[in-house]
Amino acid sequence: MIGRIIIMTITCKQIAATGVAAATALAIGLPAKAAEELKVSTALGQKHDQSKAFFTTFLDPMKSDKSEVVLNYIGGPEVTPNKKQGPAMKRGLIDIIMSPSTYYANLVPEARLTGIATVTPQQWRKNGGHKMMSEAWGKKLNAIILGWGNFYGPNQFYIWMKDKPKLSKTTGLDLTGKKMRTTPLYTPFFKAMGATTKNISPAEVYTALERGVVDGLAWPEGGVAFRGWHSFIKYKVGPGFFRSSTMVTMNKDKFNKLSKKGQAQIIAAGLNYENKSGALLKKLAAADNAKIYKEGVNDYTLPGDYGRAFKQTIINANWTDAGKRKYTVDFATLKAKMLDSGS
Repeated sequence: MIGRIIIMTITCKQIAATGVAAATALAIGLPAKAAEELKVSTALGQKHDQSKAFFTTFLDPMKSDKSEVVLNYIGGPEVTPNKKQGPAMKRGLIDIIMSPSTYYANLVPEARLTGIATVTPQQWRKNGGHKMMSEAWGKKLNAIILGWGNFYGPNQFYIWMKDKPKLSKTTGLDLTGKKMRTTPLYTPFFKAMGATTKNISPAEVYTALERGVVDGLAWPEGGVAFRGWHSFIKYKVGPGFFRSSTMVTMNKDKFNKLSKKGQAQIIAAGLNYENKSGALLKKLAAADNAKIYKEGVNDYTLPGDYGRAFKQTIINANWTDAGKRKYTVDFATLKAKMLDSGS
């Protein structure tokens, strides 16, 4: 009996010693905690200026060895079609997307308001606009908004046309008889100007211009030379209007599962994107403008009253259209937060 107890005592000591050694080996040989891997996608192609800005200001800062989150970029619309990325994120098939919010406006009506807003991202966060939109994104898209990027003023978009613009005292620009490539963001004002609209993906625009399927389009400045559109487009028509609607959003369930440190790192990356992507995008747009002007594209600004009528038509058409929809949050309150007091 005594011998049996001794044997058991020795065995316990051996086990304890072995356990300490094993724990020490594990502590030395393995990381304390494996980084959480998140699947990331862009609704715009990898060579799009907005994607380049996203890679530089959001993905790159997250490559630090100290990051508790690993971002795995799985591709762009060639992998998941742009208008299917919002629904895929909602279901948790993709964790983070960079996408024009208008691509998922069928799920979140408030997403139509981003492009026609005039506030800066900083004003939007300070005045409660971010909080209201976060409520809508959470309920309708199961997502959180990490950053609203690419801002360098509410005048980043232009009309790009094959033919010299026809003026109108009423709408500024007369597009009667013209076929224009559109998205939900552009359709209200195109129709107000008399255009026939065509829903065509960016990848199909070159062929559509070449074959005469469309006579022009609305598009932010930048990326025109890369796509070769300047072979057909001869007029960049201003004054500029709108701002980028592109946001970086994340599946809410996946975000909530991250550690507090991981959440903080993702939030910081979103703010970095929001605050720095605009300057980078402006630089890329300026370089693209220089190329297309050299190749013969005319920078045409509608003069005087025509320019003012043009801008007013765009504002009125889009906000009137926006007011017809049903929203998760109060439309009038949100509208006030999306418009700069000087607008």
